[in-house]
Amino acid sequence: MSKPKQPTFYTPPSPSAHSTKGRKRRASEDEEMTLADVLVDHPSNQPISSASTTATAGATLLDRRHLETGRFTKRNRATIHKQFPISKLLATLEKDKLVELINDLVDANPHLQPEIDAHLPAPTAQSVSALINNLETKLNDSYPPHRPGKNRDDYSFHRVKASLMEIVNSLLEYADHFTAGNEHPTTIFSYLHSATCTAHRLPTWDNDANNQIKRDLYNELVQRWLKAVDLAAAELERGKIFGRQVVSEWAKEIAFHGAETQELFSPVKQRFTERLGWVIGMDTGSSSSSSSSSSSSSSSRW
Repeated sequence: MSKPKQPTFYTPPSPSAHSTKGRKRRASEDEEMTLADVLVDHPSNQPISSASTTATAGATLLDRRHLETGRFTKRNRATIHKQFPISKLLATLEKDKLVELINDLVDANPHLQPEIDAHLPAPTAQSVSALINNLETKLNDSYPPHRPGKNRDDYSFHRVKASLMEIVNSLLEYADHFTAGNEHPTTIFSYLHSATCTAHRLPTWDNDANNQIKRDLYNELVQRWLKAVDLAAAELERGKIFGRQVVSEWAKEIAFHGAETQELFSPVKQRFTERLGWVIGMDTGSSSSSSSSSSSSSSSRW
């Protein structure tokens, strides 16, 4: 009796059975490998055709390159903007915008004020005079255009009041600056003379109540003049010498303003005579004969 024949089972070939040694890889295989790497990040449960897979993978590569290029461009632009000199940006601003910018910066960061003050040049009598002239021009431009000339009625007053107050406030603020004790007396008197001349040019209104602004300005300026006289006298007491011509010019300016203000400057004239008058031969009016002659000379000077 013969033995039963053993069944034959199929054994799959091992990977080594199909050696790829010496075989060149097709270019399509490289593309498939590249696309496969891309598709790993974008798995899909739905079957995709070969053409669809290729198109999707290609679009993904372009999107990545575009994203990377966009990021690089944005970084470059940000760097260029940060490196752009701030002086060039500030140079394009008009003066009013620049002043507004600095004021806003100080308001938001009060601790910066001392540092900014330390770097700002001190205003001069000439620079302030130019500023006040611009404010006067602004005042004149504020009058109603449909009325002939510069009307002095209530309507015109209310139209120009804001510009008028801007001049008044500026005159007094700079007067406080110059009489703070850091300026030479000649600079102080020069500014006060210019400021008071500006006050003379301010309009006188038909309604006398509207003229109170101008009267108040004169009274405030008188106080600054008195302080200026005291500062100059203190310099003399410390050994400072002022020439007769300089002091005579101060006396003439005070006399002029006294005449323009209907003797509102009488306190200034009296203080000047008492503290500085002796430099140019003025006297306070003592009982002696020599003092009487000096007083007479003083009267003619005023």
